[in-house]
Amino acid sequence: MALIQFSSVAAGPFIMFKETVEEIFKTISEPFSPKGAWGAEDLSDVLRRLEAAEVRDKAEARRREEELEAMSRASFCFDPAMKGREEELAKLIKENEARINFYQRVVPLKSMIQRAIKHKKPVMWEMMGG
Repeated sequence: MALIQFSSVAAGPFIMFKETVEEIFKTISEPFSPKGAWGAEDLSDVLRRLEAAEVRDKAEARRREEELEAMSRASFCFDPAMKGREEELAKLIKENEARINFYQRVVPLKSMIQRAIKHKKPVMWEMMGG
């Protein structure tokens, strides 16, 4: 599995799986390349797009939680429509609890970008070992 390292003079480096980075770039409508950089002048816009995507993802996570909660309540209230779906519900709850949401994945990148903005430094990334 390929890894991407982010770095900036303003913050310590960190690594992410390439697939995660590709997902982040796609979500913020940013073209991905295995090596690149955002100039200090571009970081405010990148951060704005990350934060907008984070808000959308948090809303989706809340919606999923509410849906599972409603299913759980219906199950415990012996709703006939839920009869026989207990295993399905348990599986959905377990998957949701194990899920790492977009807004959680972008924390190190947001932190680096915020520091880079403060210090007027670029953020770079490159594939490790390649």
